[in-house]
Amino acid sequence: MTDDPLIGRRLANFRIERLIGHGGMAQVYYGQDVTLHRPVAIKVIDARYRGSESYAERFVREARTVATWRHENIMQVHYADVQEGIYYFVMEYIDGPDLARLLSQYANDGELMPQEDVLRIGWAVADALDYAHKRGVIHRDVKPSNVMVASDSRVVLADFGLAMDVQQGTMGEVFGTPHYIAPEQARRSADAIPQSDLYALGVVLYEMLTGVVPFDDPSPASLALQHLTLPPPPPREINPALGVETERVLLKALSKSADERYQTGVDLMRALEASLSTSQESAEGFIELPPPPAGVHRPSLSQLTVADRVAQHVRATSTALAFQEPLVPSSTSGSSPAPALSGGRRNTGIIVAAVAVLLVGLIGFVLYTVVINDEEDSTPAVVAPSQTPTEQATVQVDNTLAATQTPTQLAAPTDAPTEVNGLASLPTPTILPATPTATSTVTASPTLTHTATSTATPLPTLTPMPTATSTYTATAVPTARPTVIFTSAPLPTATTLPTQLLESTVLYPTGRRFMLYYDENTLYLHNVSGDRVLLNSFAFERLDVYDVPLNRFEGGRWAQFYPYVHHLSCARLLIGNAATYLNPAECQAYNAEVWVERGRSLDFWTPQEGSAQFRVLWNDEEIARCEIAVGRCEVFLP
Repeated sequence: MTDDPLIGRRLANFRIERLIGHGGMAQVYYGQDVTLHRPVAIKVIDARYRGSESYAERFVREARTVATWRHENIMQVHYADVQEGIYYFVMEYIDGPDLARLLSQYANDGELMPQEDVLRIGWAVADALDYAHKRGVIHRDVKPSNVMVASDSRVVLADFGLAMDVQQGTMGEVFGTPHYIAPEQARRSADAIPQSDLYALGVVLYEMLTGVVPFDDPSPASLALQHLTLPPPPPREINPALGVETERVLLKALSKSADERYQTGVDLMRALEASLSTSQESAEGFIELPPPPAGVHRPSLSQLTVADRVAQHVRATSTALAFQEPLVPSSTSGSSPAPALSGGRRNTGIIVAAVAVLLVGLIGFVLYTVVINDEEDSTPAVVAPSQTPTEQATVQVDNTLAATQTPTQLAAPTDAPTEVNGLASLPTPTILPATPTATSTVTASPTLTHTATSTATPLPTLTPMPTATSTYTATAVPTARPTVIFTSAPLPTATTLPTQLLESTVLYPTGRRFMLYYDENTLYLHNVSGDRVLLNSFAFERLDVYDVPLNRFEGGRWAQFYPYVHHLSCARLLIGNAATYLNPAECQAYNAEVWVERGRSLDFWTPQEGSAQFRVLWNDEEIARCEIAVGRCEVFLP
């Protein structure tokens, strides 16, 4: 279930079913056209901007402009309207990932996209841009997350939200995305020209062929300055398999002067295709090169095509949706209820959970009868995380960030957000004096193991269900770093069973280490690995008592501001209008932040009835479960 008030609502002929994306000024939902019985994507202006006439006007103008177009590689707009103050338009639904996610998957595997796919995607975007430019419209925000790849291999350029009509002038103050911005556009948004879009396409091609963007910096201002003043690193320093001609094409596409670039998309792609063909037929360009720049790893060409990656994404998405509760449309929709996506699977999960609880209950009863003669002095063999340790237990749980850390209060922001260089710039909370808070007594030790001892007669060993322990660390660099995945049924209350046994497994114990710090208002993702890591590959889901995902936060929402989280840096989430915010000493530097509403579809880590855990996913693989009540969680990436 979700608290998003738009879920289940009907706008005209379109029923909103689930959130699938979020941009700088709008949310995108998956929905159904109840008249034509087809899936659609519904773009709704963000609540923050509904009262702004300029944003609303730009939002509607985007729809009106694109709705008149018909092009294979441009997302088709079906309908646009305003209903009860909600500005929205309806687009075709693309069943597949965006290019940013595909590039993240290749990068995580240390591989490059096959060149045939680079050409196919490049040609599609170039054709779409030439089509728009001929109609006097400049996109101004060409980047991988705006390029969709459908399950039928169709490539679509989306989001003309920053589009500028040459006849009418600029439609807003937003520059675009700093990693892909042309020099003239970085100077002044109104100076964007068609060749500015082709510069951005050049950056995308550079990234697809080398695995990295030519300029990278956490600061948007520094990035803009680099685009204005620095020459891009020669592509062959990063990917020596590229020929000399291919390098010339990419560097020409990234010329500081618009006159020196390719003037049309077709010119750029013809030159690139010819250069790649030449480098494959001749070994002339493959000369020995010096080592790559510091921190740059030379990837290898992947054997997995984009079609393979898209199929993997569609399967993973279908599996995730299968565990969501079926939508019950609002009573005002006037349509029949949507079919359940996976009622059978969820019912199976409930049955399995019930059987597990019965088995544990039986074992608990056996254990209880063994120790009944010593019931006054004994304690349970395993203390559930939600229980308060008794006097006999040796466990004391640290619910604070660290034994030596002092909590700090941050005043809630009051100013409205602005946008600079394509990034939502929100006011920095003011630091207020710390207020003492009540915390549990902490016994400082390198590793705290959540177990309790008993003075009763030793219990017999149970083979079917081995006793497991959940390990939480209280130091910055612990000796052991296991990631615990809970696969058992939900924990019953202490009055139901005296003992709860958890089965756990360890995934990637030697992988790249991250720490999560969180309270009821704030969550930090802290990178303590030695690498910079793509935020796009993360996802987080709140779980109910049956391990069914209740909502999902995509790391791509962080990545829209900055694609990476660097070593010893953080990304953070904050609940809007909260009284205080967590301020861990480890996260004084952060690359990106996102503000969410309490109780809405993106709020996955805060205390909520019926939910005690959230899970962490990496490229849609579950790698960790985190206890909401604990306030910290250790995660290891593959």
